[in-house]
Amino acid sequence: MNIEEEALIWASITLVLSILLTFFAGRHYFKSKNIMWLFWFLGFVLFVVAAICQEFFAFGIGGYLLSAIYVFSVAELVVILSLGSIQQAPKNWIKVYYWYSFFVTIAIIGSILLQRFNVLENYLPMNFPPVVMGTSSMGTIVGSGVILFFAAKALLFKGNKIKMSSVILGIVILGFGGTLVSGGFIEALYISEFIGMSLFLYGIS
Repeated sequence: MNIEEEALIWASITLVLSILLTFFAGRHYFKSKNIMWLFWFLGFVLFVVAAICQEFFAFGIGGYLLSAIYVFSVAELVVILSLGSIQQAPKNWIKVYYWYSFFVTIAIIGSILLQRFNVLENYLPMNFPPVVMGTSSMGTIVGSGVILFFAAKALLFKGNKIKMSSVILGIVILGFGGTLVSGGFIEALYISEFIGMSLFLYGIS
């Protein structure tokens, strides 16, 4: 099996899992009308968009527009997921984080528009410009921390330690996927997404 076939298989699995995550998050929201689940639902919608982009990459289709959509989706989905998690914080924290998220989103869009780029390399999204990576990290690193802390807090409050551990481990694995890819492990992106999303799906289902 060559790299293109492997990328296509993993991209397809990721797409299916992202659709499942979106479905469960949407079901939670429409049942509860809870704003936390609304943000999580919107975040997973962006995950589906990113997964669709990965399908195109797996076919060797790249370019600036597709790369821009992918980078924005990947960075912004973490920001939006964190907006869901932050709903458990005090109201003054929430207001500050809303403003932070707004400025991060503007910065991400600005960095994407600043230069043309193509993330596609060997059928994978790997070739990220430094400026885009740096700006995206403003949202993803802080956002991941917010998700991790408040997801753990909420699940600890419920007393469901198994699901809490599943969500936390899922987030950690998803976060390390990009690092492993940059280290040369081609399948790491999709393996981390598969395992991470499966654990996350179990944790919220």
